[in-house]
Amino acid sequence: MKKTALFALILALFLSGRAGAQLTGYAEPGLDERPGSFIPLDLTFRNEKGEPVVLKKFIDRPTVLMLVYYSCSHICPQFLGGFADSLAGLLLDPARDYRVLTVSFDETDRPMDARELKKNYIKAIGRPFPEDTWHFLTGDQDNIMRLSDAVGVRFTRAGHGFVHPEVLIFLSPEGKITRYLQAPKYSYGLPSPMTFSAVDLKTAFSDASDGKVFASGKGVTPLFCFLHEPANQELFFNMLKVTGALTLLGLFLLFVYLRSGKKSTP
Repeated sequence: MKKTALFALILALFLSGRAGAQLTGYAEPGLDERPGSFIPLDLTFRNEKGEPVVLKKFIDRPTVLMLVYYSCSHICPQFLGGFADSLAGLLLDPARDYRVLTVSFDETDRPMDARELKKNYIKAIGRPFPEDTWHFLTGDQDNIMRLSDAVGVRFTRAGHGFVHPEVLIFLSPEGKITRYLQAPKYSYGLPSPMTFSAVDLKTAFSDASDGKVFASGKGVTPLFCFLHEPANQELFFNMLKVTGALTLLGLFLLFVYLRSGKKSTP
């Protein structure tokens, strides 16, 4: 029966998977605006090439920060695509007047994911755009949580994705939070269901350059990115996996029992 015990141990390890892993996230999603606060510029992330970079390297001019996750197939692509489309009409020099920083709060995202998204969204701008102006970063749990705490963005895991607010966060060259620009409401059926005003973007970058803080006031509900999958879908598939595994284990034990019975027959 030693083989049976070994098989059961392997099966248990397989089913446990990543169940014990502590993954990034909050108890409830939300947005706690912190205008006038400073973000920690000593945080380390990885750029699209996989190289470690300190946040301070990128925030040397007015900067807009977005916290999303790269595997999202729901609202994040519309959020990023709408922002890219708005940059096409922004009457500022992207090589000098501003910088765009997108950071994934999913620690399982990798530089190759960031690299692919960067290529797609810079292309979506529709005009020549310096690659050094828009960066997509990935990081570990500690740096992600320190950044999200500093800007007040709370996200929570839900199934295979996250629920989180979609918002643009503007920073001064010193790393001070100067403004939160809420994403416009999602307009179904339009070619570009989410767009930003080029005038609003220009004003926000101008204020960030001067370090001028704008408080949008309390009670503003942000647009949330959420999953469209049934809430119990993941549970269903997990139960299906467990049932299948237990069936295989039962068949294996039956096979061992029958073989043992044949050997003991005179």
